[in-house]
Amino acid sequence: MNILHSNNEKTIAYHNHFVAKREAPCLIFHHGLMSSMNGDKALFVESYCKKKDYNFIRYDNYGHGASSGKFIDQTISSWLEGLLLVIEQLTTGQVILIGSSLGAWISILAGIVLPQRVAGIITISAAFDFTEELIWNGIGLEQKAKLKKDGTCEIGGANPDCSRKYPISLNLIEDARQHLLLNRNNIDITCPMHLIHGMQDIDVPYTISTRGAEKIKSNNVVIKLIKDGNHSLSRPSDLQLLCNSIEEIYPYFKN
Repeated sequence: MNILHSNNEKTIAYHNHFVAKREAPCLIFHHGLMSSMNGDKALFVESYCKKKDYNFIRYDNYGHGASSGKFIDQTISSWLEGLLLVIEQLTTGQVILIGSSLGAWISILAGIVLPQRVAGIITISAAFDFTEELIWNGIGLEQKAKLKKDGTCEIGGANPDCSRKYPISLNLIEDARQHLLLNRNNIDITCPMHLIHGMQDIDVPYTISTRGAEKIKSNNVVIKLIKDGNHSLSRPSDLQLLCNSIEEIYPYFKN
């Protein structure tokens, strides 16, 4: 494991696989909310990239895994800062971003900020605007009052089979409003994009991906809906679809 230091003394833990041809695009995997770079999808993509000899980075964003900071103190802005740091400090050429759930939202934002560096984006179970669409609009008045009073609240997911609760801060909700995508006239992404989503996703409805695709400026946008897929999309068949998307996007930049 490697450690990347920022100017403000924050640290990001990462693993990388670089080949001799460093100018080739680097694929960067961004994990989901309260997940890490050691998740099934991140490790699978790393193994795939090693076999294909593609440049690859997986990392823990702030407040996750082995990186610095507490989860409750993070915002969409701080997570965007984390991904931009990885791109700017660990890569020299173009990158292809692979974002899972929360990571999909952060990857899109990075593509807007660094259009010359981000050459392609693949999203998995994209959770665009989840702070507003799924949390703020999904909780009751009592939880909203608690958030406003205490600044934090434990909030459960939409899946009734999941007992996990997430510590959510009012700061996260309010900061995210400057980064919302689905309320824009268009999403200023012009690179090739693949959006992969399970139609049985209880946590993040697949319509989040389809609504996002409608607003993305690029005409090179592919939506892959998996009829029996859930939010995780970690089955062998799901992972194969992800690899297919890598191969379908990567040839644009091999030379």
